[in-house]
Formats: sequence, structure tokens, C-alpha cells
Amino acid sequence: MASPTAEPRTRLSAPERRSQLLDVAGRLFADHSYHGLSMEQLADAAGVSKPVLYQHFPSKRALYLALVHDATAELESKVRTALEGTTDNRARVEGAIAVYFDFVEDRRFQLLFDMPALNDAGVRDAVEGVIARIAHTVGQLIAADAGLSGQAADILAMGVLGLATEGARWQLEHGGLDKAEAVRLLARLAWRGLGSFGPESR
Repeated sequence: MASPTAEPRTRLSAPERRSQLLDVAGRLFADHSYHGLSMEQLADAAGVSKPVLYQHFPSKRALYLALVHDATAELESKVRTALEGTTDNRARVEGAIAVYFDFVEDRRFQLLFDMPALNDAGVRDAVEGVIARIAHTVGQLIAADAGLSGQAADILAMGVLGLATEGARWQLEHGGLDKAEAVRLLARLAWRGLGSFGPESR
């Protein structure tokens, strides 16, 4: 495979260089997958030498894991912000689904579903860990609202997250609907379903 187009060489501080390397690597991994790139190609595309790349990331696996950890941490933070930004549970459901729609448009999202990379225990643990934490956070709200046990609420939360993830992926691939309308439709579906578990119908 030909080396990706290189960025011009510029002098950056260590944090700036790390951020730049992650940005370039995120785009390239999304295009070529984990096994489709070498550290030499990544360095060339970032406009740095291999020793500079290795100063920041000792291996391709370390670089990929850093990307996955950053992406999952950002996703978790944005979902929490959506949930904590209102006391209206219906708005919370719509806000959380909207976060997934936005995140699917970020190419780093593809890193979380690169099946060969998920064979790596570190990558798999990072992805599964953030999904479990988000589901637990959503589940706590469902449990409090519907009067369900923690385990019952957690499985409903996983269903909501699955709906958000797959709906967002479908929208990205097929389009047709305005994104905001797609979010509203899925939020309505999720809310109507969750409402059947509450003390009274919504």
C-alpha cells in the first residue's frame, strides 16, 4: 500500500505533537484498519521520523490503544453531560441518542468496531468497559424512574444503547432523514418502550 499523504513538518510542543499524531493516526486507521498500516507509514503521513513517533508511542498497539481510550472517554463524557444536563428523563433519552449520532460521524467511531483489532484484549476491554459504564449510568436512571432492579434496568439500558448505535450507523450509511428527525424518532421509540415499565403510562 502506498504511503498516505504526508503532513508538512512543523515544530510542535510534545502535547501538540501527540495530539497531531493521534489525529493523523485516527483518520488512517479508520481508512485502512489496524493491520493495514505500519509505523513507518503512520510516521510519513504525520510528517515525522519514526524515532519521533516512537518517542510518543512505543508501538503501533500503544498508539491504537491511546486512540481507543481517548475516543471511548470522550463518548462516555458526552453521554454523561447529556444525562446530567436536564432532569427531564425524556430529554435525557433523546440527548443520549443524539450523542451517538454525533459520535458515529466521527471517524474514530470506526476504531471501536474494527473486528481484527477487537481480537486484542486491551482494545476489547476498553470498548466493552465504556459500553458497560454508559449502560450502568443509563440503567441507574431507568431503575429510579421505573422502579426496576439494577439488573433489569441495565439490560433495558443496553437495549437503548443498541438502538442508538445501530440507528446512528444506519442513518450514516443510508441517510434519507434529517439527523435531528432520526434522533427524535428513535428517542420516541425508546421512550414509549421504557414508559411501559413505569408506574404509569406516558
